[in-house]
Amino acid sequence: MTILWAFVLLLGSAIIAGLAFYAGKLLWLLKQQNKRQQQEQQAQQEKVLEKKRYLQESIVLISRAMQEQQCELSEGALRLWVLLDHWPQDNKPDAVQNYPGLYQMYQVVKDMPTHQARKDQDKKLTRQQDKLRQQAEIDLRELIQADIIKLLQRFQQA
Repeated sequence: MTILWAFVLLLGSAIIAGLAFYAGKLLWLLKQQNKRQQQEQQAQQEKVLEKKRYLQESIVLISRAMQEQQCELSEGALRLWVLLDHWPQDNKPDAVQNYPGLYQMYQVVKDMPTHQARKDQDKKLTRQQDKLRQQAEIDLRELIQADIIKLLQRFQQA
């Protein structure tokens, strides 16, 4: 009978040791998974920060170029609008309300072809579009300049 008890005790100890090993392995795997998730989350946050940095630098650069008349207002408005549209949602400005001049200019030029498509279209149509764009630049100049000041105030500090 003692041999039977010794065998049962030995078998019970082996089962407990096996379960303890399995539980330890599961805890180690859980720890590794949590570590990976933290690293992925940190990498994602760094990506978002890098994107915000890039967008911020681009917005400031284009705004300054427009302010110093190194960039046409229509081109700058188009570029700024796209950059503002890509700003992360967590603190995205309401661009339509905050920058009405840029919004109005964007509405004028957003559907106008660029690059090769502009070269390929009828010259008469290109002249009509240029006239429309230039008139909008004249009409919206003051509003756009005010919007540029607001943009620089917001994004130079951000």
